[in-house]
Amino acid sequence: MHNRKRQQGLTFISWLVILIVLGFIMLIVLKITPVYLEHYAVKTSLESLKNEPLISRKPITEIRKMLTHRLSINEIHGLSKDSIILRRTGGITTVTVKYEQ
Repeated sequence: MHNRKRQQGLTFISWLVILIVLGFIMLIVLKITPVYLEHYAVKTSLESLKNEPLISRKPITEIRKMLTHRLSINEIHGLSKDSIILRRTGGITTVTVKYEQ
């Protein structure tokens, strides 16, 4: 009965292994989270253009200006003007963003 009481709990090495594994998981989460947040910011900026009234009647330059303004509000600054492609065919405006994190 005396030995059983002394053997309760985890050893120092067990705690160390658990802390190392948890630290590794936290490191991965901290590295991946900003990538997903930026993707979500670009996606919501594009979706907000879709909900803009009379977007198909606005000039392409104004649509590009609106999108770059929305992206800068969301702290997305790595996009050049060449990475935002706007096409208008048959009254339908297509906006494509080439974005890589």
